[in-house]
Amino acid sequence: MKQKFSQLCSISKYWLLVVFVLAPAQIFADEPSFGIRYKLDNPLDFTSIEGILLALLQVFITIATPIIVISIIYAGFLYVTARGNVEQTKQATTALTYAIVGAVILLGSVAIAEIVRNLVEAFRAT
Repeated sequence: MKQKFSQLCSISKYWLLVVFVLAPAQIFADEPSFGIRYKLDNPLDFTSIEGILLALLQVFITIATPIIVISIIYAGFLYVTARGNVEQTKQATTALTYAIVGAVILLGSVAIAEIVRNLVEAFRAT
């Protein structure tokens, strides 16, 4: 059994080598393969630091929003399962407080970014 597993592992190592090392080297080589030329375009079209920061903020909001919602739902489950137990109720209150503080920080970051953007636009106009 161990010998078969060992053989399987050694075969899978070779396939991983082919898939992750040799195949991309062939695809992105300077010379076209089979008459097909691959071109990688830069998906980032930022013209300023402001654009980069706004994109990073958007990614942060996209990731943080579901986490906050899940945290609030988790705190609700903690309240429901506490059944009057003081320690579990304190834990649920703490979890809900942290989730709400995180939501306020998230909304505050959006507001601050909007204020800074408006301020920069006002200085550009003058």
